[in-house]
Amino acid sequence: MKRVVTTTLLAAALLVNAHGFASCEESPSRIVKLVVGAPAGGGIDIVARLIEPVMSQSLGQRIIVDNRPGANQSIGAGFVAHSPPDGYTMLISTSGPVTNALSAPVSYDPATAFQPISRVMTSPFFLVVPEKSKLKTVGDLIAAGKDPSQVIRYGHPGPGTATHLATALLNKVAGTNFVGIPYRGSAGQIQDTISGELQFGLLAAPDALSRRNDGLRILGVSGATRSVLAPDIPTIAEQGVPGYDVALWHGLFAPSQTPRPVVERLRAALGRRKRTRATVRASWRSEWSRSSTLPRSFPPSSKLSRKRTLR
Repeated sequence: MKRVVTTTLLAAALLVNAHGFASCEESPSRIVKLVVGAPAGGGIDIVARLIEPVMSQSLGQRIIVDNRPGANQSIGAGFVAHSPPDGYTMLISTSGPVTNALSAPVSYDPATAFQPISRVMTSPFFLVVPEKSKLKTVGDLIAAGKDPSQVIRYGHPGPGTATHLATALLNKVAGTNFVGIPYRGSAGQIQDTISGELQFGLLAAPDALSRRNDGLRILGVSGATRSVLAPDIPTIAEQGVPGYDVALWHGLFAPSQTPRPVVERLRAALGRRKRTRATVRASWRSEWSRSSTLPRSFPPSSKLSRKRTLR
């Protein structure tokens, strides 16, 4: 039976409506900001820089990636939440700005501050260890995590983040005692995993695949089935943790009062390339090690469940 993580606030954050008639076509010379609430070089930043030229070409306007790291993406999210709802400011994020509100004060209401534009991609986590680690399988890692004489550390962007919750779930279902160390972003976490300061980590696809056999070794994937991006890597469930199934999504958001026509135009810009699905997928893979899913809309609010995997 698939194990799921309850994310009620996430569902609530998507139950927003856009209205108004402003248009981002009014000033073609204006720069559109694509805000990333994490440092440059991390998974979210890589995805942002991948979609930036696609959307810029489609809109006929310059788009810049604006990194505003800190507080589990909440600094960047707050900037977007309080920006004019005119289509010139977007946020690309994971669930961090929503789940962070569970454990820390934020400058916005995650249930009402954002209008979803599109889900950019969904991907499993990749469980990695230092390339020179003696841990060769997920089974080895689980055994070490149960050994009271060992302290097995992993990094995460902060309490309540998708990485933190996914590893907490692994602790629960596998009976391990992995110790989480918070980081400001994935770049520092990855470096400390490569050096061996951290014994393992759950990383998003761009972080893990771009460093496979280049400082990191991948032991497993968190999905219910093997990833098409690395079909030779078994799932965590296959390796002694039955039912473990967690995914990570990246989404594109606008301020909550952004008019529907503007949201629709931004959504269309993300997928307007006149190419076949196979060609798009091949292009994404070549531009960023490998990709996972193509851009698509978030589920309609009527279909949102209160129990969802981390996506």
